[in-house]
Amino acid sequence: MAITGALFTAVSPFVLGKGAFIGVAIGAFVAAFNLWALARIVRAFMNGAGLPWVLLAAFKLFGLLALVAVVLKLEVAAVVPLAVGYVALPVGIVFAQLSGAKPRPVTSPDIQGGIEPDSSPVARATRARDLKG
Repeated sequence: MAITGALFTAVSPFVLGKGAFIGVAIGAFVAAFNLWALARIVRAFMNGAGLPWVLLAAFKLFGLLALVAVVLKLEVAAVVPLAVGYVALPVGIVFAQLSGAKPRPVTSPDIQGGIEPDSSPVARATRARDLKG
């Protein structure tokens, strides 16, 4: 995601104009911080944290909205470059999933309960005939 944000930031002056560089950079930073904070909050939730994760999630949301509001109010960046920078988040996640999607090896124990690997009807009939003698 950070690589996508850096790429969007580097290309932004050529696509959106000279003034877009800072806006795209801020949008990409907000997206990266959002992903980092969300990962921490989800980890806390999965580890059994109760109420604090809800407060952290609310604090994160209001903090990011306040940061974007201040940037827009001070006219540091326009809305479109901020949005383009923030789009680095979903685009980066998609690229990461597409490039790193490899099937995991099965690590669970064999839970078939004695079922033969080949349990087709023909194989079962052959085994039954062999057992009868």
